[in-house]
Amino acid sequence: MFEYFAGLRYLLNRSRISLSIISIISICGVCLGVMALVSVVSVAGGFEDEFRDKVLGVNSHVLVMTYKQDDFREYRDVQEKIELHSSEVIETAPFIFHEMMIAIGSKVSGILIKGVEPETMMGVSDLAKYIIAEDDARRAEILDDLHYVPSRDGEVPPVIIGRVLAQKLKADIGDEVRVISPRRGIVGEHRYGPSQMDPTQKRFRIIALYDSGFYDYDNRLLLCDYKALQEFFNLDDVVTGVEVRVKNINETGKLRDALTPVLNDNPGLDRYKVIDWQDLNHNLFTSLHLQKVTLSVIMLFIVIVASFNIVGTLIMMVLDKQRDISIMKSLGASDGMIMRMFIYQGMFIGGVGTVLGLLGGLGVCELLSLYDFELDSTVYLISTLPVKIEAHVFAGVGIATLFISFLATLYPSWWATQMSPVEGLRYE
Repeated sequence: MFEYFAGLRYLLNRSRISLSIISIISICGVCLGVMALVSVVSVAGGFEDEFRDKVLGVNSHVLVMTYKQDDFREYRDVQEKIELHSSEVIETAPFIFHEMMIAIGSKVSGILIKGVEPETMMGVSDLAKYIIAEDDARRAEILDDLHYVPSRDGEVPPVIIGRVLAQKLKADIGDEVRVISPRRGIVGEHRYGPSQMDPTQKRFRIIALYDSGFYDYDNRLLLCDYKALQEFFNLDDVVTGVEVRVKNINETGKLRDALTPVLNDNPGLDRYKVIDWQDLNHNLFTSLHLQKVTLSVIMLFIVIVASFNIVGTLIMMVLDKQRDISIMKSLGASDGMIMRMFIYQGMFIGGVGTVLGLLGGLGVCELLSLYDFELDSTVYLISTLPVKIEAHVFAGVGIATLFISFLATLYPSWWATQMSPVEGLRYE
């Protein structure tokens, strides 16, 4: 304990104001480095989580499709196989997905239209909760209104569109829009003759708007009953694929690997491809993770640079206390005691800076969360700055900073033990 109290006394010695100021500056350097690191990692983690939530809010966890486009007729059998195979499956549903165009008056925009099964839509994705409505009961009514019966002559199919797209087209609930397939014959080209390769359009009626908070979806994605698209493209009972929602999104890779051989049970013939949400958005999530790692490394260098202040502070302390070191050595103090004395000083600077930095970083993250700083959704795809506060991130940064601080104390502490008592007292 002698080493600890002696080191602390030297560090807080008011008779050496210059050394006290340098110590405070060192603490501030470590504090700012830690604060910047935890804030940046929390924001980067927030982006990663927000993008994942938005993507999974609109899409399902696993998709099953055929390698040959527009030839998926046995989807009900596939759904049954999937549901019987795994207890992890919550819901399955068919879907149709195509790139098209939408027009109202003179305004035209490119879109993605997704045909869904209204009764299972809430089970396979969270998109229903983004529908702009007073409450869940009204959302359920809207989904019920989304049903379309193709046999009813002259009925205009209902559609739900994104809030951003509605604003761009100046469209509102109750308006009718034209959905246009520029080249309908591309969809199942073998079904159409040359005269049917011209643009084809169909009127849809807007029954609701949704706001997912993800610009790409709100600006392009339309939802309708998949039967309306089957009628539009003369597809009979054909779908693009089957959506699967599971209990644990981290287990989708295992389910994908398990379903692939179960569905492709004909030797030598792989008819179905199974894709999980990570495969579907691989580039997006890889870039987000790489961005998080890169920013973390850059911010860690700030902490490392701040640790050099500890080195400088201890070297100045050793030079200032040469006489005291020589006296202690003359009285029998070991090299280990001298070394520990200066290590404790450096760890005190690093420890105080780390604690203050973690508290400051927590405060910054709370402020960012509280005030919901707005972002340009056309650039960042989301409208507010996301922050994710994680205990293990703060703990990891704290441990890493204390370790760096410890390493920074080793050379000055070792150097202090190399001083000869005779040299230290020669000019006293």
